[in-house]
Amino acid sequence: MLKKLLKQEWKSFFPAPTITMIILAAVTLILMSTFMTSFWEESSNIFADLFASLTIMAYIFCLAALSLCVTICTAIRFYKNLFTDEGYLMFTLPVKTSDLLLSKALVSVFWKLISIIFTVLSILGIASVGIAYLSDTSIIQFFQEFSEVFQELLAELRETLAIPISLFILWLLIIGICSLFFSTLFIYTCICLGQFWSKHKIGGAIIAYFGLRFVFNIFKRIFTIPVINFFDTDNLSTGGWILLMFVSLVIMGGLCAALYCACNYIMSKKLNLD
Repeated sequence: MLKKLLKQEWKSFFPAPTITMIILAAVTLILMSTFMTSFWEESSNIFADLFASLTIMAYIFCLAALSLCVTICTAIRFYKNLFTDEGYLMFTLPVKTSDLLLSKALVSVFWKLISIIFTVLSILGIASVGIAYLSDTSIIQFFQEFSEVFQELLAELRETLAIPISLFILWLLIIGICSLFFSTLFIYTCICLGQFWSKHKIGGAIIAYFGLRFVFNIFKRIFTIPVINFFDTDNLSTGGWILLMFVSLVIMGGLCAALYCACNYIMSKKLNLD
């Protein structure tokens, strides 16, 4: 049943982010094509200057819109599908509440990951063409030089770390994925807490959002500062790095599990549909 829920959630989720990505891709291609011409050379043409300014503004807006679009879709899909009239149908399906929650979280996290990859590729594409244009080099030469610089950075990182670079990158990837789950479950938890208001549930969710942010900021200060003081990353041994990665993963995983359990409990035991 989880597979069917994922399929349905995907169909409902993908239109808005996909359209935003298509628009971003179009603006990216326009910017890249202008760098391949003499468009950016000094000119007194006011229309060319206006077009350049509008294109750059549109690109920045599209970058922000893509991230915002996924976040808004995450919140709207969760609230509309489970806590409005649609909720009466969803909670009568022969599925576990945890499956409903998990299907939405997985689709949202996947789209966040896609949006991040798409944004990075877009910025890298424009940067490569733009730098190649400014430095009078070909795109192939740019990537060759970029590869050399990247190899040097990896070499310096290997000397700094007391653990294999592959293990460090794997840790970063896991932490990144956990962060995506945390941000998604954080939104879900705020919406669930907003259901305790008999009226103005959206307002209650907004209040819960700022309240939870305040609580987590305090938690971050209480636990992050001692960890930083305990682990001196400039002189960490192999065991120290492994312990640091383990502690960070336990904390991040624990926060995700706590938010997931809170959402599942409210949806299972404290559901408040109008």
